[in-house]
Amino acid sequence: GLPAVSTTGEALGVCIAVENYGAGDVLEIERPSADGKPGKRFMVPMRAEAVPEWSDAAGLVIDAGYAE
Repeated sequence: GLPAVSTTGEALGVCIAVENYGAGDVLEIERPSADGKPGKRFMVPMRAEAVPEWSDAAGLVIDAGYAE
């Protein structure tokens, strides 16, 4: 349920799962629902980095390259 935004400030959705397939943690993000349909999901690798200055640090910051 942790909110996720891109490095460009776009709201991406919420984290619905944290998986580990042996090579490191992977976050599963669900985009907001639209037209009564569930939001699409995508996965990104988890990396600990400094929080960008523009972020209020109330959620996850995901590199915009992962959010197509």
